[in-house]
Amino acid sequence: MDTAAFRKKLGHRIKVRRVELDLKQEELGAVIGVPQSQISEWEIGRRAMRIEQTMDIARGLKTTVAYLVGESESRAS
Repeated sequence: MDTAAFRKKLGHRIKVRRVELDLKQEELGAVIGVPQSQISEWEIGRRAMRIEQTMDIARGLKTTVAYLVGESESRAS
């Protein structure tokens, strides 16, 4: 899988989990300390994120990094 496809898959999983938890982008951003615009960029796959940010998002979404990167189908942490 190329980098762009990976970022889109990761972003899609972030959005799916965020919607499942009934969180707005602004709310998730506040939890992990980034602006809403950053969450939007990640969800559409336009920007890459550091591993630390991926870990923060997983915690904020009560899931695992493995789920977010497509290595697991289990959503709950």
